[in-house]
Amino acid sequence: MFKRCLKIPEKIVKHGFVGSYRIIVGLLRHQWETRIPWPIKGRFYYHLLKLILAPGFQRKRILGIWDYKALPWSVGDPLFFIEMLSILKIRHNAEEIDICIVYDRDNPSGNRGRKSKYSNITSENAQDYVLEFLPLFSTSPYLGSIFQFNSRKEFYYFLRGNSERYDIFPPLGHHLSETYNYYGGTPHTIDIDKFFKDFGYIPHLRVGSRDKAWARYFYLKHLKEKAIPISLSLKQTSHAPERNALPSVWLSFIDKCDKEFKEVVFIGVGLREEIFDGLRERRNIIIAKDFGSSITEDFALIRTSFIYMGTNSGINTIAQFSDLPYLIFQFPQ
Repeated sequence: MFKRCLKIPEKIVKHGFVGSYRIIVGLLRHQWETRIPWPIKGRFYYHLLKLILAPGFQRKRILGIWDYKALPWSVGDPLFFIEMLSILKIRHNAEEIDICIVYDRDNPSGNRGRKSKYSNITSENAQDYVLEFLPLFSTSPYLGSIFQFNSRKEFYYFLRGNSERYDIFPPLGHHLSETYNYYGGTPHTIDIDKFFKDFGYIPHLRVGSRDKAWARYFYLKHLKEKAIPISLSLKQTSHAPERNALPSVWLSFIDKCDKEFKEVVFIGVGLREEIFDGLRERRNIIIAKDFGSSITEDFALIRTSFIYMGTNSGINTIAQFSDLPYLIFQFPQ
C-alpha cells in the first residue's frame, strides 16, 4: 500500500492534474456502481418511484403474431405482414407495433414441413434460421418490441397476461385455427391497395441509416466515378422453379448493357447459391455476397441503388414498399 502511495506523484506528473482528476472520479464512480449496496442508492428509489407512478397506457398497440407453424420460413412474406401491420397502426392510430415470433422447437417447420420435400428446417438448426430471419422484422417503421418464443406454452402465457394491451393481428380466431397461413400467396394485396386509395400513399418498409451508410460506402469503394448502380436479384431456388431466372437470357441482357450503357453497373444481391455460372465473368456486375453482405445490407444496397430489377422472389418486397423504381419479371399469375 505504501509503495502504491509513493507512485501517486509520478502518476500525477504523467497524466496531469486534469487527467488525474478524471481518473480518480472514474475510480470512485466504479466503486459506487459495483460495491455500494443497492438499498442506499438514490437511483434505485428514483426508478422505483417511476415504476409505481407509471401512467396507464393511453392507446393500444398492435401485436403482430408471426407463427412459423402456419406461416412460411421466407423473406417476402414477413415483409408483406409488416406492411399490413403498418397499415393497421395508421388506421387505428395505435401507439406502436410489437411482434411475437413463434416456432415449435420440436416441430419448427410446422404444417409446411409435412407437405414440402424442400423444407430443411430441423430442431437442430431452427434457432440459427430464426435468428438469421429476425432482422426482417426490423423493417417495421413503427416497431416497438420484438418477442421470440420457441415454446407455445410460454407464448400463450405472455398473450394471456397482456391481451388487454393489444389489438391482435391476425385475429385470435385465425391464429388459433391456423387459417392465417399465406397458402396461395399473400392475402394483403387488396388491403394495401385500399389503403393507398384512402390515404394516397403506402407506408415504406424501413431500412436503417446505418445500413444505408454502409451501402453508399460500398458504392463509393467499388464503383467508378459516375457509375450508376442497378440492384439485381435473379432467383435460382429449388421451390417455385417457374420463377427462376433463365441464365442465358439474363447474361445476354447484361452483355448488351455493357455495350450500350457503359455507366451501368449491376449489383447482384440475394442468396449465394443463386449466383449462376457466367455472372462473375461479366465486368459490369458486382456480387454483393462476395463481400459478405447480410440480408439487411442487401436491402440497403437495393434501396440506395438507382433502380431495382429482378425475377419474382421475396427480396423484391423491400423495393415494392418504397419510393424506389423497380422492374420485376416472371409473375406466374
